[in-house]
Amino acid sequence: MELFWIPLAAFVIDAIFADPSFFPHPVQLIGRFLDKLEKKARKNFSNRLGGVLSLLILLLLVFIIVNTCISIPYAGWVFALYFAWSGLALGSLLNEGTKAVQAVSSGSLKEGRKAVSMLVSRDVSECSEEELYKTLAETLSENFNDGIIAPFFWLVLSGPVGLWLYKATSTMDSMWGYKNEKWIDLGWAGAKFDDLLAYLPARFSAMFLQSTANLAGLGSGRGVWNSVAQDAAKMESPNAGWPMAMVAHLYGSPMGGRAVYFGKVKQKPVLGSGNTVWDKHSLVQLIKHIRLAAIFGCGLLWLVVSLLRLVF
Repeated sequence: MELFWIPLAAFVIDAIFADPSFFPHPVQLIGRFLDKLEKKARKNFSNRLGGVLSLLILLLLVFIIVNTCISIPYAGWVFALYFAWSGLALGSLLNEGTKAVQAVSSGSLKEGRKAVSMLVSRDVSECSEEELYKTLAETLSENFNDGIIAPFFWLVLSGPVGLWLYKATSTMDSMWGYKNEKWIDLGWAGAKFDDLLAYLPARFSAMFLQSTANLAGLGSGRGVWNSVAQDAAKMESPNAGWPMAMVAHLYGSPMGGRAVYFGKVKQKPVLGSGNTVWDKHSLVQLIKHIRLAAIFGCGLLWLVVSLLRLVF
């Protein structure tokens, strides 16, 4: 029964109130723990082995903490609801995305760059207004899967424990998963396991965006799946390109191209074939689209898994 209502309740609470701010978010705690693990892993093991052991230690600790909390008699459901709520990011993604769009459209590039820099790891200090809008479109699209569909997928399948095993892996990948000399070996295990856990959700996220295209005022979205699959295959990640490519094709506004990370220029694959540039109007439309796709997609996942549980 717990798994029946908690995902929906958590989704609604997150959509309305976003992340709880009255005490440290679990992701922040995981991040601090990873900082300590990094030092010990580099000191005592080879980077590849240290990364594998760090991932196993992190997942074991998360499993023990979450499982213990939700198993407390009488109060366990409170912890279960909190962990489910805090593991979803629809409210925060849409709120922060809206604030960033407003900052970019305010006419001050300085304020716009500052707002966008809070949402991405790339250097946006020299981005034009158009480039800032494109960067926002990319991060909103990618995080539709990473922050909403993937955690909800694991929540409905395996409860708060499964959700936080995914979130812990995703956090490690976001901190250690860079493909440079410093992180390529230490972050290997987290990156590979994150790829595995997000494989199905990433493709579902593209499906949900396509299914709600008409409601978002974009037409039917038919006939783009093959092009989306071809573009997604260009990306280094086997998952990130799916929601990004779907959005690029639905909106007729390309993503990718030149980006600066840690002082180095990187040419990312170009997704989409249109020639419409990203602007305030298309970003506002995308934010509304993501809300619709999240409601449809999470509702469908909950319904299908709930029916399967009743049958089997």
